[in-house]
Amino acid sequence: MILPGRAHLGHILHYVGKPLVWLLAWDIAVTAFWYLVQPVWIEFPSLPITLLGSAVAVYLSFRNTTAYARWWEARTLWGAMVNASRTLARDALTLLADRQVAARVVHRQIAYVHALRMHLRRQTPWDELEGRLPADEVERLHGVLNVPNAIHSRTAATIADTGTDPILLATFARTLADISNAQGGMERIKNTPLPQQYAVYPAIFTHGFCLLLPLGLVETLGLYTPLGSTVAGFLFLALLQIGNDMQNPFENKEDDVPLTALTRGIEIDLRDGLGEAHGLQPVQPVDGILW
Repeated sequence: MILPGRAHLGHILHYVGKPLVWLLAWDIAVTAFWYLVQPVWIEFPSLPITLLGSAVAVYLSFRNTTAYARWWEARTLWGAMVNASRTLARDALTLLADRQVAARVVHRQIAYVHALRMHLRRQTPWDELEGRLPADEVERLHGVLNVPNAIHSRTAATIADTGTDPILLATFARTLADISNAQGGMERIKNTPLPQQYAVYPAIFTHGFCLLLPLGLVETLGLYTPLGSTVAGFLFLALLQIGNDMQNPFENKEDDVPLTALTRGIEIDLRDGLGEAHGLQPVQPVDGILW
């Protein structure tokens, strides 16, 4: 996640630099061609270009709103995961009679959130699970497709095996269900891409508009066409890239939900609840980006 206030010219140019360079080259070529050849047979009235630009802007805005809704839902689900993890740890430490079993449940939840982070990013979780779960269980998990779900199911079985009062078990069941529901929502976002109309058409329309833009401006702006067309094209290309980045919030990229920071925060909270001297610190931003 890019932190507010950290944007600078270098980052902006890197963000849409390559298509912007191609656009600038095209604008210069159109301007040079116009002045050298004077093609009177090419006429682009300003009104259609204006209408096309307005239509593309509305389409991009609608797509970006949908993409941001996915990103915000992903962040909301992780907020629910943070709360449910704290609740599960608190209930385990206060409601379970066996302190060792309670501590085991808390450690399993720490392993679970790290496994979920790796699961959503399509990364292998074994390094994260080593030392957090028994070696034999980690070995068994190698044959499981959904590792965090398997860990979560075993945690529920661990609580049930304590023989705790059914009323207290119902309390745990609600929290465990909240965790499962949050994971299901995250997997839905991860496994359900935006429709093809939102994924492909915006790129086609935006690049097509950028190609037509200098043809419609060169008669009016003359030598200033590369400047005006490139600036306007930058706005559209930036809108296109923003939507591309926001629509998939679990890709381990700059604009994603900061899963590493969130899981580290959960681990710190839960280990503090256990009274452990863990020495962990919150994840710090790197070059203005929180991972």
